Amino acid sequence: MNLAAFLESKGQEYAPFDPKRAHRIYAKLAPMLKLENLKVIHILGTNGKGSTGRFATLGLLQCGYNVLHFSSPHLWRFNERFYRNGADVSDEDLEEAHCFLQAQGFVNEASYFEYATFLALYLAQKCEFLVLEAGLGGEFDSTSVLSANLSVFTPIGFDHKDFLGTNIESIAGTKLRAMGSNVLLAPQAYTESTLIAQRVAKDRDARLFELACIESSARFWAELEAFCVCFGLRYEADCVFWQEYRAYVARYGYADFLAQNLLVASFALYFFGIKIDFKTLPPLNLRGRCEWVTPRILLDVGHNEECAKALKSVIEQKFKQRRVILVYNTYFDKEVRCILEILKPCIEELWVFPLSGNPRVIARNELEAILEDLGITYRDFILEHMEDSKNYVVFGSFSVVAGFLDTFEGELCRTN
Repeated sequence: MNLAAFLESKGQEYAPFDPKRAHRIYAKLAPMLKLENLKVIHILGTNGKGSTGRFATLGLLQCGYNVLHFSSPHLWRFNERFYRNGADVSDEDLEEAHCFLQAQGFVNEASYFEYATFLALYLAQKCEFLVLEAGLGGEFDSTSVLSANLSVFTPIGFDHKDFLGTNIESIAGTKLRAMGSNVLLAPQAYTESTLIAQRVAKDRDARLFELACIESSARFWAELEAFCVCFGLRYEADCVFWQEYRAYVARYGYADFLAQNLLVASFALYFFGIKIDFKTLPPLNLRGRCEWVTPRILLDVGHNEECAKALKSVIEQKFKQRRVILVYNTYFDKEVRCILEILKPCIEELWVFPLSGNPRVIARNELEAILEDLGITYRDFILEHMEDSKNYVVFGSFSVVAGFLDTFEGELCRTN
């Protein structure tokens, strides 16, 4: 059975899981893998994992390292989850990894995401760095089978409540208990997350650095000096680093949250003695992360309250507080009402993007009931009805972003 058929047999990625299964499988698999010299940056949290990991990866590639970035989910092809040395891995390389795993019968009990993780470990054997993005969990996540050189926690918020719990203490606790011996904590929206991180770090005798929001060069240098003290690193002042960082952010028009994720990635690399050169760093090449398709079309993936707040801020800044047409759809287990309440002041009209064939998509009548209760005007998305004079934000699940790009870019190819 080839990889595509095997993954299809695994069914839903969010199927019930055995919290000990991945560790049990890895205990048998580890002796067969050559990972002794691999440095691991483990990216955990709720929001910003993908962009933080990719920024770190681009910085490592810039310095000539062999690196694999494992991320999830994908927009179009499963290969997107395995970004190695500047490109998605080939079908042939994935099949090779799959054949290796299939030769070990005990791996077959792995879930979809667990199997993807083990594919990543095989593919990372010839790499110097593995940037490993956790799935929905933390301590029981399959990416936690490895001992990380550095654990990086992006902002933790509400998501996957069916799996992680309905309060921030439960969600943050599950994620933070996956920390290794060296921990970089990005600025958090909830004080509870920081307090839990401090408690877990103390219990495990881990070195924890809590990165503050940085808005000035003076604050940056103070944070970097404290970071070096925390981890016993050599501190070297560089008067142009902050200016070049700000110039890079301005050059590509990054939203504030992406700029913050870039800073987190910069600190993560500094832990390994690596400094990003912003003059030559390429732009973020992970689709759907606050991406401008045209000057009037912005698209972003997001599922929770924090994502909605960040998007609202971007709309107010970039569209000069003008209201937009929101192209939207999502899954039934997401914070739909909360998200739409936050975005409502920015919404001129909502266009429901069609999604089919996925049982997790919110029922149309349920979405309409929420929209009507909130007093948000809505209609079906029709590409031909988009006007050059209007502003559009495409937001919601990965399926929405992928579907819109297929439709929009397909039409551009047809007309050109």
